[in-house]
Amino acid sequence: MNDLPLNLQRVLTDGYNDIPLFAEALLGMPLHEGQKTFYRNANAKVNILVPSNRWGKSIAAAIKHIHYNFYKVGVGRGNTEAHQKAHYQTANLAPHSDATKPVFDAIKAIMTSSFPIPQEDGTVVNNNCLIEWFIDYDHIRNSTPYYIPFINNSGILFRSTGEDKGDSIQGKTFGYISYDEGGRSNHLEYELNSNIMPRLADLNGSLDLISTPDMKSSSILFHFELFEKGLHHEPGYYSQEGSIEQNYFLLRNNPDYIKNETERLKGDPILDQVLYGKFVFAGDSLYPSDDISAACDDSLNDGVRREDGHTYAIGIDTAMGEDEMVFTVLDTTDDENIKCVRQISAKGNSKSPQMHMNDFLDLLESYRKDHNVKVILETWNGESARFYLDLPPDVQSITKCYGSWQPIGVKTKASKAFKVTKPDILIALRKLLANKKLKIPNEPTLKKQLSIYRENDKDLPTDRVISLALACWLATDGKPKTTKIQFIQTDW
Repeated sequence: MNDLPLNLQRVLTDGYNDIPLFAEALLGMPLHEGQKTFYRNANAKVNILVPSNRWGKSIAAAIKHIHYNFYKVGVGRGNTEAHQKAHYQTANLAPHSDATKPVFDAIKAIMTSSFPIPQEDGTVVNNNCLIEWFIDYDHIRNSTPYYIPFINNSGILFRSTGEDKGDSIQGKTFGYISYDEGGRSNHLEYELNSNIMPRLADLNGSLDLISTPDMKSSSILFHFELFEKGLHHEPGYYSQEGSIEQNYFLLRNNPDYIKNETERLKGDPILDQVLYGKFVFAGDSLYPSDDISAACDDSLNDGVRREDGHTYAIGIDTAMGEDEMVFTVLDTTDDENIKCVRQISAKGNSKSPQMHMNDFLDLLESYRKDHNVKVILETWNGESARFYLDLPPDVQSITKCYGSWQPIGVKTKASKAFKVTKPDILIALRKLLANKKLKIPNEPTLKKQLSIYRENDKDLPTDRVISLALACWLATDGKPKTTKIQFIQTDW
């Protein structure tokens, strides 16, 4: 550091708390206003950046890694010798190993004064890094898992989370972690709570979740919930959108970029995501957003108790592990105005099977009077079959089973095996929404699950949708086509 010109001593001091100054004066990296805003405000424990395509998120993360390692942010600064000797690391994570490479390449280019910077005349110049000496170039690991060391006993790890949900960083301490495209992970909530945030505790480090939303990720709702926390200034969270309009480096050399992309994506709701860094819940969803909005009724938000003379249908989607156990109650009294009067949910692993059963039986009894309730239960796995077998006989007698498992030998009409496919279930819900015959609570998680649901629902959070769809089928297509009196024998 003594080799630096004297007039940069102020930069060295002030750069600790001023990343834009550090980037422009020491790294020779000009920034656009969106990047500067993020650096100056993203000081929370969890910072969520939702950038448009081509916003410059890899550069934003690369500069922050260099800054944190240069100053060893989080390590006490009172003893210079001890500070220099202290081992220090940051980590750049991504769902797949190839997604860690853009930040890796950007850091190497910046530190070797070879990062191309577009000029107004269409040419490019390289950045002028004044601290090239800081990187330990000879010991860089250029194959996965990548690693960049620095001369002050610090370094940057690059790890993918797709194979082990972040277990590879267990037992390590980091001053800063960036999760590049973390929203594309199918296990984001587990990774953050179990593997990422604990690794930042010792140095009071921070996490930057830098990711364009991915509607096909099962973590889309959790990603959105984190973003909402930052927007509402909840303690520990900061959120920022990144519009392509902020990246003048791109636009001054390609002034028609926004116009061309707008034309290319005309009519596609993903346009707002691609260009302006916004969450979009649309696309190939089975349930149009207009129908969902029209169905929302604030008067149902707190539920509606049983009313005398009313009939009800209950759909049950059972759960294992992190999935939700969901019970949905529809008031089916009026075919033209079916109402979701209650939907309760809990993670499968949050309670014992008996507690889940007790919750359901309490719910059932709060609506049942005489013969006014019917139940449908999905039975695609052993756990859901077990749920049925644990039901009291009188409840089994009013419960249909939808799935590969069927209750052989139970002598009741309701539980008799019947042929119904998954599209039948989903279309029943779609018909009610399209015909404006269904009202649902204005509840964010249910709305978002409906908004992102598509027929190929692998890895999507679907529990609330399936529970609702089952009840809708039972309320409509599940009705008998003709009225017929029949004696039903039940084994008590």
